[in-house]
Amino acid sequence: MVDIRNYHHLSNLIEYLNKDWNLLPEWEKDFVSDIKVSVQCRIKDHFESTAATRQKFVSMPKDIWKEEDTGLFRLQEQPRPVLGYLPAKELRVLDELCKAPMVGEIQDNRKTLTHLFESMRASQADIDEVSELVNRDSFFLKDVEDHRNAVDLWTTLNQKKVPIIQQLEAREAFLDEVEEFEKRTSGDKTRYSRNSIRLAEEAKFRANAARRLVQQDEEAVSMCQEFKTETGRDFEIDGIKYLEMIQEQRVGRSSHLSLSLAKLRPNAIPSSTIYHKDAGEGEKKPSLHERGASTNGLIRRGRDSLTPSDS
Repeated sequence: MVDIRNYHHLSNLIEYLNKDWNLLPEWEKDFVSDIKVSVQCRIKDHFESTAATRQKFVSMPKDIWKEEDTGLFRLQEQPRPVLGYLPAKELRVLDELCKAPMVGEIQDNRKTLTHLFESMRASQADIDEVSELVNRDSFFLKDVEDHRNAVDLWTTLNQKKVPIIQQLEAREAFLDEVEEFEKRTSGDKTRYSRNSIRLAEEAKFRANAARRLVQQDEEAVSMCQEFKTETGRDFEIDGIKYLEMIQEQRVGRSSHLSLSLAKLRPNAIPSSTIYHKDAGEGEKKPSLHERGASTNGLIRRGRDSLTPSDS
């Protein structure tokens, strides 16, 4: 009689079939059941084609090795072990039959995690959280459970984060629109020779834009804070804390709605008001504004957009 403990994935299946079935989540019941049926069908085919194996079992009471309701091979190894009466070659086939769906499920979950991290702009710290998991070289039902739990966790975080990213993306686009408007109008030396209607339209745009920016800032701060309250995690884009990014975007902007939005431009911001929060105590580190980088493209153009171009 062969010791089935040498066939690790088949033994893993037997272990789970002997668990309290009610303690398993529905998805795992289905997953284990599917593997069980595929193994039973393989044994049925083996019996039909191999008389020598059939002969070993005909002398045994049927209730020991045969399920009453299905007539298929009983895999729980109760009331006594019987799988070991199968040939070693067949047990190797059954072991691979158990292993393949476990490997497939884990690989699918790893792909799902990669997709989730990409869509939610995960930080390196986020990725490091699952590094041990996705680099495991074991593929058993416990590993399947761990991967499934990770996917459930990051799916929930993704569902909370992606809608916020989409709203902040629209906010960044509007910040770009405002800056482009200011560059266009302030760089036009002939603008005051135009009729008063055009100048009135510019003033109206500034006033409306300023009010909209205030509202969008408040909404952005609220969303980031709510995300942290609900998840216990900072709202980050590519590892950058977005609340700090909002502060960068607000540096030097006047709270007085009648003033020009041009204070969004780096050269309009007093250097005395600009420092980076990551600087050491007593140290002033140039902010992204002061270094000439736009903070308006983090979501749409990525972290690299925060590095000022040499051109």
